[in-house]
Amino acid sequence: MNYYKKIDGLRFVAITLVLIEHFASFLTNFFSAGYYGVDLFFVISGFLITAILLKQNDKSFKSNYFNFLGRRTLRIFPIYYFTLLLLWILKIGNTRLYMPYLVTYTANYGMIANGLPKAPILHLWSLSVEEQFYLFWPFVVLILKQKQVFLAILLIAIISVGYVQMIYNVFPSVTKYNYWGLFPRMSSLAMGGLGALIARNSLVPQRLFKSRMFEIFMLLLLITSLLISFPAKFPLLGLCSLYLVLKASGNNFRLKKLDSFLSNKFIIFVGTISYGIYLFHPVVEYLFTKYIFNPVWLNIDFTALGSFKKIQWNSWIIKFPLYSFLSILVASLSFKYIEQPILGLKNKLFPR
Repeated sequence: MNYYKKIDGLRFVAITLVLIEHFASFLTNFFSAGYYGVDLFFVISGFLITAILLKQNDKSFKSNYFNFLGRRTLRIFPIYYFTLLLLWILKIGNTRLYMPYLVTYTANYGMIANGLPKAPILHLWSLSVEEQFYLFWPFVVLILKQKQVFLAILLIAIISVGYVQMIYNVFPSVTKYNYWGLFPRMSSLAMGGLGALIARNSLVPQRLFKSRMFEIFMLLLLITSLLISFPAKFPLLGLCSLYLVLKASGNNFRLKKLDSFLSNKFIIFVGTISYGIYLFHPVVEYLFTKYIFNPVWLNIDFTALGSFKKIQWNSWIIKFPLYSFLSILVASLSFKYIEQPILGLKNKLFPR
């Protein structure tokens, strides 16, 4: 599987939007940071997973399927279950009530059935969606990879039905799961899968990806869709993500500053550890706020600050950079001492 460094750059964008959603919620009054951050992660994931499956060798279906699951397990499970163990031991929030759902990757449905939980476990719903997708999607791709026309038709159907449900609620019984459920949220994962087919078979003319004007148009479309609410918002955001992922996987961005940004070593590093940041950042926020930030912040005499006293009601100005830094630090340590040693086993136990 090729390594696309600019896709890690896009992961940086996605995790930054998630951090804004959770640490600087004031800003989310103006644009859809959290939704798009998670949706971009979904499109990236669908693209990479499908691309990996399409490149599987001619071993048996069983061998390819379990090889894929084994590699994903080593990538995802260790720090996920380490996080759950930490939450259990520290008795943080109402984690123990939801633990049966968390350990089985059904939190997205358990949270709706039992009421949305307190921080810091609410964000884990999205990992449940991805794991549920991983269970059946390899079957589909491995069966249809020699019949890619049928695979493309299936992907387009999943995308279309999913987004129609999100916009028009054609299935009323599903409406409460529109944001949380495998259906319809797998429409974004399928969007990424369609991108893998497009890239593999060169289905879109290269001149479209080399056009500076089209790149500017797509970025303006993305910004507009983030800032304004309208019925077609969800599919347009998905299409923008698909465009960005395809550009990042095979082309340079014509806007040089954007290309340089996505190729920056620090940006790529943060994107590389974004999974750890996503897992740990609510835990960091919960513990630091409870035991350090609030005890200090709530004892400050803000009236003595004169015209700066309004900062009392805007603690996000401090929290966003501070908590983001701490989350990156914790994720960096996890990546070095937990994830990388385990990832070293992937090629030994489950060679491609």
